[in-house]
Amino acid sequence: MNKPFSIYIHIPFCIQKCPYCDFNTYAVAKAPEKEYVSALLAELDYRASLPEWRGRTVQTIFFGGGTPSIFSGKAIKHILSHITRLFPLLDYVEVSLEANPGTVATDNLSEFYDAGVNRLSFGGQSFNSTTLKTLGRTHSPDQIIAAVESSRAALFSNISMDIIYGVPGQTIHDVRYDCEQAVQLDLPHASTYSLTIEKGTPFYQSYKRGVFKPIDDDLSLEMMDTIQQTLFDRGHGLERYEISNFAKPGKEARHNMAYWNADDYLGIGAGAHSLCFNRRWSNMALPQSYINKATTLGNAESWEETLTLRDQMFEYFFLGLRKIHGTSLTEFERRFEHPWEPLYGDLIDILTTERLLVHDGDYIRLSQRGLEIADSVIENFSKVNLPTPV
Repeated sequence: MNKPFSIYIHIPFCIQKCPYCDFNTYAVAKAPEKEYVSALLAELDYRASLPEWRGRTVQTIFFGGGTPSIFSGKAIKHILSHITRLFPLLDYVEVSLEANPGTVATDNLSEFYDAGVNRLSFGGQSFNSTTLKTLGRTHSPDQIIAAVESSRAALFSNISMDIIYGVPGQTIHDVRYDCEQAVQLDLPHASTYSLTIEKGTPFYQSYKRGVFKPIDDDLSLEMMDTIQQTLFDRGHGLERYEISNFAKPGKEARHNMAYWNADDYLGIGAGAHSLCFNRRWSNMALPQSYINKATTLGNAESWEETLTLRDQMFEYFFLGLRKIHGTSLTEFERRFEHPWEPLYGDLIDILTTERLLVHDGDYIRLSQRGLEIADSVIENFSKVNLPTPV
């Protein structure tokens, strides 16, 4: 089997951890770049030796974090060169790198480009100084603009920007302004996320004390509608192709599409998750523990689970319905060798009647109303009583 797969490289180090972030990240004065890269290469060697990965083609590579842009271009090049030696790559493999606007300039961006990175994803979050301060971001609106300009000077054309909405104190005008700034920068891709209060974060502690108060659901929905209007409905060409993502034609995030299509992916690094066939696992989370284990054994796994067929079927809908065009029922039958109608026909009929789903030939997708309460709609697919042996 040589079905293409994706590689995710986790760089867990930041200059400062944001108060809303619950990712496996660590604020450090100086990242242990050399030791960490050595561990990544050792894990890559180990995975490439296993039959489930050996010889398979890589379709996308994503450096996430943390803040991967605090690593040197030399380190990124070393990792990419190693991947190229271990695996065949698609002719045009998408290689993305997340970056903090305050950590880049033309020089180091040029190094990333020369290393093989061809897509940048900036954690801009907002063009409003007050919103950035609330979010604990260390960069300014001017640094976001400068980062985009420097990226183009370094020959990058595929650039994405993260935008967060639903921040306490944020107004509809603020959200519209953030989107208008992204449009003025002529960005080919934008990811828009509603602020969530995650357990274990400083924001959660403030929320429990009553200091931090989330905005109400109606305002959040109005902000979502404002984003849609500003990025797409006004003819700016950024089409919504996933619940949280907008892109010009051909500039969709191929790495994220691999997740939503339930393709196999290999996570390398501290706390990184992987999925292959029906097994999911993650690595040791603490960077030094990961470095020690991966450098010595190559395998730094700390947790795993085997997905039942029921789990796999639910995830097919859970992920696929995030895409605006929806997911294929024919592909469901091909993948699971089971007709969809006896299992999900009644549910799809009910959700279609309630105008939460649109059933259009081979595809089902969320309606506009369904998109507003996507999690609640999709959760229904986990409650279907599937007959044995399914």
